[in-house]
Amino acid sequence: MTNRELDLEWMELIKQALDAGISKKEIREFLRSQSPEKMTKFKVI
Repeated sequence: MTNRELDLEWMELIKQALDAGISKKEIREFLRSQSPEKMTKFKVI
């Protein structure tokens, strides 16, 4: 899977979360709360 494909998947997940009523702040807090071991697999912007 390419970085572009991963980016598109993340964008779709974020869009779905926003459509479900989850705020940008809540998404950001969730991503930041993940353990460092999990986060090494992902690049968070």
